[in-house]
Amino acid sequence: MNIIKKKYSEFSGIRTVAMLADPACRTCWGKNTPPLLEHVWRTHRPELFLVAGDLAVNGTSDEYRTFISALERYPAMLAAVPGDHDRPLRVFVNHFGSTRKVIDVGKWRFIGVNTANRMFPKSEADFLDNHIRPNTVIFTHIPPGVAGWTFHSFRTFYSNRFFSIIDRHTSNVTAAFFGHIHGYSRREYSGVPLFCTGGVAESWTVRDNRYTGPGSLQMMIFDTRDGKFTLCGLD
Repeated sequence: MNIIKKKYSEFSGIRTVAMLADPACRTCWGKNTPPLLEHVWRTHRPELFLVAGDLAVNGTSDEYRTFISALERYPAMLAAVPGDHDRPLRVFVNHFGSTRKVIDVGKWRFIGVNTANRMFPKSEADFLDNHIRPNTVIFTHIPPGVAGWTFHSFRTFYSNRFFSIIDRHTSNVTAAFFGHIHGYSRREYSGVPLFCTGGVAESWTVRDNRYTGPGSLQMMIFDTRDGKFTLCGLD
């Protein structure tokens, strides 16, 4: 697995992108994440994995090295932005590079921003706002407080800051992906699909603005040829 550390990258020839979050933020991840990775690899062969945070339990170098070792068998690329379990950020940066990412894949632009402190500060909002172009896909750890997600999301102030960016760029944003909520859930804002990518280290069923029981291990698959998103899961 080749880890993309640069803030800005450009690639061609990538047909399949896997969108995931929370792959190693629970001590049980070692029995859940590797089988899901193997299933996704066998089924879709993604050339690029984009991770919306929480690649460790306590943000230590040993944890990151153990997680990276689970990826080494896959000849793909990985780019990550941090989650709330990935602090202190200096350790995350040592292993995964910039806490912000802009990755251009053909006509698609993937923008990852840092919400590891469970906030959406103006600096991150400005970075996102300034880099959106047509066919943009956003990924970050903390989701906005849309109906059904408020039990584990941004406070209203930061949600509104995120929504204001979507309102300015509705025609240019294809979708946005989030973690933090350990389960698959789909919402929409101003016509833009919003996805919690599904649980990886652990998974729960999200319903009625809460967890209602165990769920399937899941991540999202994006086909750059037709722009379609599908869910790939493993019970």
